[in-house]
Amino acid sequence: MMRCEPCLLAVCGSRSNEGINSVSNPPTSDAIEIRLTPTQKEHYFRRTGMILHSVSVPPAQLKRFSSVAAKAGSESLPVSRSAVRQLLEPEPSGERGGGPFVVEVVLTPRQKEQIGRATGHCFASLLMGPHDFPVTYHETWDDATPLRVGRTIVIKPAGKPHEASAADLVVELPVGDGSRRGVFGTGRHPTTRLALVLLEEHVRPGDRVLDLGTGSGILAVAAARLGAGEVLALDIEAAAVAVAQKTVSLNGLAGAVEVVRGGIESAAPPYEVVAANIFPNVLTELAPDLAATVRHGGVFVTSGSVAARAEEVIGAVCAAGFELEERRSQGEWVGMVFRRP
Repeated sequence: MMRCEPCLLAVCGSRSNEGINSVSNPPTSDAIEIRLTPTQKEHYFRRTGMILHSVSVPPAQLKRFSSVAAKAGSESLPVSRSAVRQLLEPEPSGERGGGPFVVEVVLTPRQKEQIGRATGHCFASLLMGPHDFPVTYHETWDDATPLRVGRTIVIKPAGKPHEASAADLVVELPVGDGSRRGVFGTGRHPTTRLALVLLEEHVRPGDRVLDLGTGSGILAVAAARLGAGEVLALDIEAAAVAVAQKTVSLNGLAGAVEVVRGGIESAAPPYEVVAANIFPNVLTELAPDLAATVRHGGVFVTSGSVAARAEEVIGAVCAAGFELEERRSQGEWVGMVFRRP
């Protein structure tokens, strides 16, 4: 999965095994830290798919944000660049070309008092643009066990025993040297499992497949195992490219899967299947390029969105010329298949 753009403030988060976290540098000693309650964390997760424990803002910056909100007559305090923009130029966030996606978190009485002391203003809630925060991923690689996904796909860490049947399509993942940290794609996260299941249903023998934001390379290798004749795995992160290359080599698929560092501009369309397990804000930006990448009659498979943002993705992708063919959920996460007519 691709990272989001850098941010103004420090956001502290952690989640083990299958989480997607907002993380940044530790707050400075003079920063004002607002710790979130369990209810607030759950609300933020349902809206974004990210775990957020606290928000830390330098006092001068917090005062600037509060002045903007006070002048706008808002009871919500923006604490990120996107939130300020949304406050000053409010537009529907679910439409392509609209304002940025922001999350509102209602403040507790204690938090209101804390912010009031720091800013001299009374606010009822915080406004945050989650894509202003840098994002990293923490998944447990080395203690993973073989995992069956869908009807035939088996995800197996290298060196772990597994008695495969004749019908099993085994995808081996490299483990052991610590280089996988921060690279997404062990098969444990619901977004990866959704993408694998949807690929299993839509990849046909001989298909050209593009895996956009490949991470560990797990989707690219699975597509090759499913019979794709040619697979291109793209990622903008050097660490992900290195891991994906190891994954492809481990599975003996160097002749079928090519791993390249780059974005969608590095693709060679058209493709019968394009898969992208990436965040909604990236998808909405890429939607027109995706339309030029998928062959007429081909499909686009995506799974990186929580339910709260699915309509945002649907609107942008359909506006680019696709038709929604299937929507499937696992917990808070949504996987979707779009077909280009």
